[in-house]
Amino acid sequence: MPMPGDLCSPKMPETESTVLRHGAELFLNAVPSILIGLDSRGRINRWNDAAVRTFGLTEEHVSGKTLATCGIKWLTEGIESKVAEVSRSEQRLSVDNIRFEKNGCPRVVALNVNWIKVSNNELGEFLIIGSDITERRRAEDELRAKTALLEAQIQATIDGILVVDEQASIVWKNQRFIEIFDIPPSLWNTPSDEPLLAHVLGKIADPEAFLQKVKHLYTHRHETSRDEIKFRDGTVLDRYSSPVFGKDGHYYGRIWTFHDITERKQIEDALRQLSVAVEQSPVSVVITDLDGNITYVNRRFSACTGYAYEEVIGRNPRILKSDHTPPEVYRALWETISRGDEWRGEFRNRKKNGDLYWESVVISPIRNSAGVTSHFLAVKEDITEQKLAESHSRQAQKLEAIGQLAAGIAHEINTPIQFIGDNIRFMKEAWSALDSVISLCEPVSGVAAVDDLLPQVQRILQDCDSGYLRSEIPRALDQSLEGIGRVAKIVQAMKEFSHPGSDEKQLADINKAIQTTLTVSRNEWKYVADVETLLQKDLQLVPCHIGELNQVFLNLLINSAHAIAEVVGDGSKSKGKITVRTTQDAQITTISIEDTGPAFGLNINRRSSIPSLRPRELAAVPARDSPWRTPPSRKSMAARSGLNPRWAKARLFLFSCQ
Repeated sequence: MPMPGDLCSPKMPETESTVLRHGAELFLNAVPSILIGLDSRGRINRWNDAAVRTFGLTEEHVSGKTLATCGIKWLTEGIESKVAEVSRSEQRLSVDNIRFEKNGCPRVVALNVNWIKVSNNELGEFLIIGSDITERRRAEDELRAKTALLEAQIQATIDGILVVDEQASIVWKNQRFIEIFDIPPSLWNTPSDEPLLAHVLGKIADPEAFLQKVKHLYTHRHETSRDEIKFRDGTVLDRYSSPVFGKDGHYYGRIWTFHDITERKQIEDALRQLSVAVEQSPVSVVITDLDGNITYVNRRFSACTGYAYEEVIGRNPRILKSDHTPPEVYRALWETISRGDEWRGEFRNRKKNGDLYWESVVISPIRNSAGVTSHFLAVKEDITEQKLAESHSRQAQKLEAIGQLAAGIAHEINTPIQFIGDNIRFMKEAWSALDSVISLCEPVSGVAAVDDLLPQVQRILQDCDSGYLRSEIPRALDQSLEGIGRVAKIVQAMKEFSHPGSDEKQLADINKAIQTTLTVSRNEWKYVADVETLLQKDLQLVPCHIGELNQVFLNLLINSAHAIAEVVGDGSKSKGKITVRTTQDAQITTISIEDTGPAFGLNINRRSSIPSLRPRELAAVPARDSPWRTPPSRKSMAARSGLNPRWAKARLFLFSCQ
């Protein structure tokens, strides 16, 4: 069909030409592509609707103008020179990245420039066909960016990734996949998976099962699979495979991912062993959150307390509280573990059935990977039997000490018993004379009879030396009462000294305890030393284990007596001196025992866990209403006392040498 304008050479009637021109314009405007016509001098003579929409300029505005002057703000330079080059070469020119600005925004067009020359027209004409590719280019750029990002992510992942197409040919694999399977460079770019599969099978512990799974998934395209594979060197991989289907249901291939879980498996094995060890542990294990709510207990806890696992989860360990532990112990516990330190101590708790039991406890914080405390761990051992054994042992030690003092105590009791017996025999003999007088006087009545009886009574009183009896019988009674008092005192002292006492600290009279111990040990020191007691009269009661304290006093007094004996011998010529003093202020009760023996040395007494020696002063029993006082350091105690620093220690009542 002939084109209108310069391209239409044959002459035809004007009406027919107009119809043809109008039809051609409708045709050109219906084309979705940009159509621009330029005459031989580069002036615009064609401008369809697609060009209007693309550049935002009407045909009237651009007609007769060049591309450079038509109003388009080109961002790509030399557009007219490119068009002129087509005129000279008479060849088609395709340009894909012509940039211009529209409404302040850059856009991109792709243009094809053609030189059209009709045989009877020497000048010819340019025909430019193009399209706005801004959105396509933006989508392509976005796709490239996403692809680059995805590839970077896949390369950066710790998982090995392999992608195969529907024919099981390798499409892509990341560097981590190459590292995991130690693939040699010669296989990096092979398109077939067979050489690669053969290399991998050489590393697998069970290659037959591995290959069977691969073949199964290739023939069952819709299946997803996850399993573990083990290398011959012990490496363990988590293998995951998923098919890739398009929205239309077309199968495009399969993605394989391989994650090295060797370390995780080792940790799981270690945790499994640890879990079994904790569950079967002979000690109770309790884990709580930061608020003290229980999150875990082992079987030993349930066996020890009677509470089942389900009964204690979410509850506080205070369900075991028996009120036998002072509140300050719990405060110290929380202060210690809240600082992140370990706390050690003992509790006397109550079981579910109400029975009391002792347990030794170690509580420490559990820290996460950031070093922050997330939970608390308590390891607890039932020491009820141990406590009972210790109590029996202490009692046995006490009885052993009494047994060793038995001869002296028997002597102390024997002396008053002897003179009590002598006095009683004396009074029995005296009673014979008195009984004769009473027998004569009982049947007598009347004054005459009394007068007759009086000479007989006087004769009997004279024969029995009544003056002597009147003076000696009261003395014998007083001595007997004194002897009975001494025996009673010794027996009471023995009773108090040998009493097993309680596991709990109880208020005790320190002065009375000292007097009791002096009484029990009197036969050990009375021959070589005199004892002076300077005991503060208004001494408050002190919370302590008085039985153990008595044992300490006994050891110290006996050691003092033995030390003095080294100086004075049997005491026949002179005696030494032992001074026992008690003082008390608002903070501390002090018991000091001094002797006149030689310089002291160390002699560990097997009957007591506290060294038996002769310190010039033995101090530090806390007063009733005061907190426990921190004992001096071993070094400072040793420096003041002259002891080897290894001795300077405290037990229960903070004894220290000064």
